Amino acid sequence: MAATHYAFRAQKTAGIADGPSWEVSSRIPTDTTAARCYAHSLDGEWFAYAEGSNVHVLPSSSTSTTSTITINQPNVLALTFSPLSTNLFTFERPVKQDNGEMHRNVKAWDVKTGEEVNGWHSKNMDGWEPIITSDESHLIRPQASDISIFSPPLSSKPIVRARVEGVKGLFLSSPTKPAVAIWIGEKKGAPASVSLYPLSSLLGKATETRDLPNTMARKAFYKADKLQVKWNNAGTQALFLAQSDVDATGKSYYGETNLYLISLDGSFDGLVDLDKEGPIYDFTWSPNSREFVVCYGYMPARVQLFDMKAKPVHSFGSQHRNFLLYQPQGRLLLSAGFGNLAGGVDIWDVSTRNKVAEFKASNSSHCEFSPCGQYILTATLSPRLRVDNGVKIWWCGGQLLHIQPVEELYQASFSPRLVKDIQPFPPVVPKAPEPNESVAKYGKKGDTVNGAESKPAGAYRPPGARGTLASDIYSRRDDDKPSGSGASTPTPMFRGGKPAGRYIPGAPIPGSVPKEAPAEDKKKRTRKRGKGENGATNEEKEKVEKVTEELAKVEVKDKDNKEDGGDDSNSKKIRNLTKKLKAIEELKARLANGEVLERTQVKKIESENQVRDEIASLGGSA
Repeated sequence: MAATHYAFRAQKTAGIADGPSWEVSSRIPTDTTAARCYAHSLDGEWFAYAEGSNVHVLPSSSTSTTSTITINQPNVLALTFSPLSTNLFTFERPVKQDNGEMHRNVKAWDVKTGEEVNGWHSKNMDGWEPIITSDESHLIRPQASDISIFSPPLSSKPIVRARVEGVKGLFLSSPTKPAVAIWIGEKKGAPASVSLYPLSSLLGKATETRDLPNTMARKAFYKADKLQVKWNNAGTQALFLAQSDVDATGKSYYGETNLYLISLDGSFDGLVDLDKEGPIYDFTWSPNSREFVVCYGYMPARVQLFDMKAKPVHSFGSQHRNFLLYQPQGRLLLSAGFGNLAGGVDIWDVSTRNKVAEFKASNSSHCEFSPCGQYILTATLSPRLRVDNGVKIWWCGGQLLHIQPVEELYQASFSPRLVKDIQPFPPVVPKAPEPNESVAKYGKKGDTVNGAESKPAGAYRPPGARGTLASDIYSRRDDDKPSGSGASTPTPMFRGGKPAGRYIPGAPIPGSVPKEAPAEDKKKRTRKRGKGENGATNEEKEKVEKVTEELAKVEVKDKDNKEDGGDDSNSKKIRNLTKKLKAIEELKARLANGEVLERTQVKKIESENQVRDEIASLGGSA
């Protein structure tokens, strides 16, 4: 088995780095510049890259004795291998021919000999890759008014043409008995639809033109300007994410998203019900084909595990995450926040539902597991970000092992392997090897290099809402857990030298005895009373004295009330808590009348006992 290695491509260089030392090998010449693209074969045996006027095909392993094949083909923009690495496909920009014929800008080459085998025309680069079954028995090419199926894949004429209008996409599953998902867009008010067919149901007699057969696996829907389809490894179910460019409700700038699940046998089809509003950032199938994970909702987003019937199984909590990735063996799940997020990465053990590691990969725009499942590659690519470009290799336990800065890095990836060649992952995460010298040389201060967990910041609370039990229900977290900044017991009167309640600088502390004024200040006040403020007459003085006497009576009543209910600060707290209790009673009455309440209102009702206990602790009665 070949050692784990990764390839990279930049403006001024390209190469292959072999693990575990991650030193760049000499398989690609060091003077290689302006490589336009590269591709690995699915089994990891071959590697191809295009530069200038040539395409080079070489064995991916450093121990192979096979020589490099050079194909004289200029202006290649993209490469891909067939599933069994029999052929290499290249894509060029389409140009007009002098004789008026269509330019064959997609060409197939024999990997072993480097000879051109076949070719055809593709209008644009989106979706140019040939759709070939895993055993290379059939090739499917969707066109404007039909779907053509070729067997053998590079034959000149199709064996079947299936008539269908408005095809916007075709997605093939990968098992030995493949199936296809056909996306037909909206037309004249009719909804869009996704239909699943076993490939065998589309085949017929040679050179036959036929209509699409009937299928039980079909889902119709609106609001689908873009569609992303993911089959499970078994090829029995497909998830598809429908996204519209505009959100009619105005809640999201990025449009509206909906996730659907459909079974090939028609036993299940429907919308995946998500319990939090907001966009869907990512979704992925487990390698066991029985579960899938979705990251959704306004930030902090929720990461939720679902079963084959789209029922929630487990929540991994709410964090600032927008990217999901399963380990090839399916033991670990990676959730991360890339792009405009800070780059936090969580590693979860799917079987125990526990977090294995947490680290921060700032500015990353690409992430993937190695085939062995022990290494994680993160890369900062250009033009997404033109500074700090490079590759980082992490251990699956969160430790940083290698850093390779590369100026204007365009592409980086591990060499893949077939599923049957992937070794099982041990029951316990292995101990991480020692990091190489590049970590100490290029690592920045403050970077997490040992997989240590960062301390959560917690939810922000205004000063007036801090330190009370009832205020826990107003936390922004929605995972039914108290936030990290809240307290589980009432805060004492003083914290950090200041009252826990509202504090006005310069004012006396509630409950304290007011300080007596100095004697000189008393004399000045007496003189002012004798003279009268602003030249007041005796009649005005008498009126002021009467008002003062009435205020004194009111103060005596307030004092009696304070003696019964506690000090001034406690009485204010009791009044506020009583208002909350009254609001809870109103919500309970609305709930009894059959009205549907929001999640925050239900949580407020659940906090009734907390409010009553806090009133009792302050000396009040509820």
